[in-house]
Amino acid sequence: MNKRGFSLFFGMMMFIVFIVLGLALAPAIKSVTGEAKNNEALNCSTTTDNQTKSVCYSIDAMMLFILVIWGLAGFVLGGVLGWTKKVEYLWVLQ
Repeated sequence: MNKRGFSLFFGMMMFIVFIVLGLALAPAIKSVTGEAKNNEALNCSTTTDNQTKSVCYSIDAMMLFILVIWGLAGFVLGGVLGWTKKVEYLWVLQ
């Protein structure tokens, strides 16, 4: 297998790992976020305490973690496909 095939194979494996990781973590993060938001002791809308505000912001930002993982998968896929085209172009020039 040449460099192009190996890099494409490895990149697709990394893409699948990131997608599966994001799909596996999504239900767990959703349930933790739901439990935390339904907690009566945590009143995010009327709090003035900075510590409680930071907890509320971190709970709201948990779903962004999944988007970051899927974004990494997109970068891996785009980078691998772009790199393999570059290698193919350089191979044609030789």
